Amino acid sequence: MNITKLLTATAFALALLAGPSFAADSHAKCCVKAKEAGKECDHPCCVEAKKDGKDCAKCNKPKEAK
Repeated sequence: MNITKLLTATAFALALLAGPSFAADSHAKCCVKAKEAGKECDHPCCVEAKKDGKDCAKCNKPKEAK
């Protein structure tokens, strides 16, 4: 296998591994982004949690203490 194919395969594999981490991170900050824009978050899970007077557990995951 020549070096070009090796580098291409490595870059593709890294892109596949990194994709989900960026997607999860963008959803976790949905409430913060909406608040900075002067709006309320419109995700259904956040709207439901706000009705109960809570933060959305799906989007605002608490950090686990070790």
